Amino acid sequence: MKKKWIIALSCVLVVVITIIILSFTLFTVQKVEIDMRTSAENTYTSEEILKTSNLSKGQNIMFLNKKEITDKLEKSYPYMEVINIETKFPYTLVFHLAERTGFYAIKSGDSFLKLDKDLKVLEDCDSADGLISLDGEFNLSVGDFAEIEGLKEFYDAVLSNNRTPEQALSTFKSVEFFQSENEIYHTNEMGLKLTLYSGREVFLHNYSYLLEDKLAKFYAVLGEIYSLTNVLDEDVVKSSQIHINNYIGSAQQGQTCYFYLTYQGEKVSI
Repeated sequence: MKKKWIIALSCVLVVVITIIILSFTLFTVQKVEIDMRTSAENTYTSEEILKTSNLSKGQNIMFLNKKEITDKLEKSYPYMEVINIETKFPYTLVFHLAERTGFYAIKSGDSFLKLDKDLKVLEDCDSADGLISLDGEFNLSVGDFAEIEGLKEFYDAVLSNNRTPEQALSTFKSVEFFQSENEIYHTNEMGLKLTLYSGREVFLHNYSYLLEDKLAKFYAVLGEIYSLTNVLDEDVVKSSQIHINNYIGSAQQGQTCYFYLTYQGEKVSI
């Protein structure tokens, strides 16, 4: 019986040693491939990837810290988005990349910082032209991620309403935060104030709730608002502010969201 145990343990030991040897010889980085998911002005080579991420051929492919590699690459190349790093055994890493594009701009001293949809700082720029300007000034550097609640959700809501980023950039000039009081619970709620290129101001109340639906209501109202010239003065229709709110926790009844107009500080009766 003792002899059988010795044989069994020896077999296990041989298997373990074989696995260890294979992991340090066969399963090592020998090849790096780049899969670019979007068109890109910037190109990245496998040599740059290896050098910047401190990877080297011969490293064990099974114990790589992919998050650390991603962070190093994205810090070094602000326009790079590392979607994921795929391991193709036995010896290949595939870097799935995308090119980041500007969407927001924030003030930084005498210039602006260009941010993408994830609020990553891409570069310094002279103006906010072609980007959605954000209120306030932040102490950020190229490669940093800004921590501003509501803005990633706003971008997602745009896409969920079947609008492209380019359409949003041609519609919205700036985004600010505003505070309003819930008319039922009398609690403070944060909303998004959108200024259009037409000059009209739009208030999406309580942005943390049903933001996608509120943006859908805005698009619907914007498409129909000029039909109100039948019942309202043309200047009121043209210059009024659009407010979008949700029915939950309000005095309104019926659909998910509702709208109303204000003109010169007064609510407009329709």
